Amino acid sequence: MGLFSFRRVQPRRFSYDPRFYDPSKDERLKRRMRRARPEVRRKTKQPAFIAVGLGLLLVLYVYVHIDEVVAGAARLGDFFFGG
Repeated sequence: MGLFSFRRVQPRRFSYDPRFYDPSKDERLKRRMRRARPEVRRKTKQPAFIAVGLGLLLVLYVYVHIDEVVAGAARLGDFFFGG
């Protein structure tokens, strides 16, 4: 009667015992991975820099054309609130 059994079957455990282990190769790999990390960090800053630049351009546009932006907002308010 496996329908009402409360014992759950556990998956078999996996254990890996390497036959050949070279500590010097492991250290070289770790050093290479440490060197590769800063390049990844530099690449991730670029989209944030672009977003800040576009935000500044938007603020500059609103500052230069403030009268048009206010008039457009007033028309939009009139359309929604029936003015």
